[in-house]
Amino acid sequence: MRPRAIVAINLTGTAAFISVFFWLGQDHSPLMLLRWTVLFVAALVLPMYWSGKVEAELARLPGPVSVQLKRAAVYPVWVGIFTLGAAIALLERLG
Repeated sequence: MRPRAIVAINLTGTAAFISVFFWLGQDHSPLMLLRWTVLFVAALVLPMYWSGKVEAELARLPGPVSVQLKRAAVYPVWVGIFTLGAAIALLERLG
């Protein structure tokens, strides 16, 4: 699977995940929606942007690139997913 496809699947899944947590939560205020949106951008959208930058730079390298190095473009997204999971767990614990 290509890194862009993985990123698209992660983006869609995380948007659904956040929507479920927002609507199942007690607070449906605009401020809480803003908090979820900021968390979503910080934990997934920004790493996806960095992932695209890494992928572009890898494409500019001369010669063949190893499979492990090609996977490096997906690492920021994985970090974002784990960060998002940890933040949601903390928010649920605090709320």
